Amino acid sequence: MTMVESFVKERNDALFSLDRRKIEAYLVKHGDKECLQEPDTVFWTGVFTAICNIQGAPIEVVARAHIWLSENGRSISS
Repeated sequence: MTMVESFVKERNDALFSLDRRKIEAYLVKHGDKECLQEPDTVFWTGVFTAICNIQGAPIEVVARAHIWLSENGRSISS
């Protein structure tokens, strides 16, 4: 597995888990300590927007992201 493939797998495993602690651990590992202080709405807006922009993301995870973004008045970028 190449370094890029490994990075993408690690990112996807974290984001697609929809587990805030797992996602935060991934983000902190890659230099984003501010995520620990983000309010839920800001945190999940970033996570779900990122998920919507990952080509090949699981359909059910993307659907959940779209629903959450819509219900929370956020625009959906994909």
